[in-house]
Amino acid sequence: MKKLRVFDIFTSALRDFETGDRDLYSWPRNRLALTHALAQRLFSALSKDNPALFVDMSLNPDILVHNRKGQTSLAVVCRNDYLTEGEQKNLMKLAEKANLVMAVSFFPQKSYMLLYRATSSSIEYFHFDRNTLTVEAVRSKVFESKAGKADGQAYLSL
Repeated sequence: MKKLRVFDIFTSALRDFETGDRDLYSWPRNRLALTHALAQRLFSALSKDNPALFVDMSLNPDILVHNRKGQTSLAVVCRNDYLTEGEQKNLMKLAEKANLVMAVSFFPQKSYMLLYRATSSSIEYFHFDRNTLTVEAVRSKVFESKAGKADGQAYLSL
C-alpha cells in the first residue's frame, strides 16, 4: 500500500505557490485569491500520482484534501495574519478528523510565512522562508500530554 508524505507535499506546494503566485500578495483583500492559488498548487502536487484524492475549498477549513470516502488527509486554514487562540484550538479539534492539519499565515509584508501544524494536543510553529523556500521549526506548544507521531510526518495510506 502506498503512503504519501503529506507534510512534504504541502511544503512542496508552498514552494511552487511562492515562486509562481507572488503577485497575489499585492492584491487588496487577497486571502481568497491566495487560498485558491495554494489549493491549485496542492492539487497539482497530488494529482500526478494520486488521482483518487480531491482538493476542495470550503469555509472551515479553507482547503480539504480527501478521498471522498470520509478520509481527510489534509486540512488547511489560511489567514493573512496570526491565528487567534480560538482558531488554534479549532485546529486541534480538526486534527481529530484529519490526517494532517495545517494553517498558513501568509504575512504578505514579511519575508516568511508562519505555518502551524496541529495535533489533537499541540501546535507546532514553523517559518517558511520566502527567499530560501525552506521550512524551519520555531517552537511547539503542548496543550495536553498525548503521544504524537514518531517522525512528525503524517502519512496517508492509499
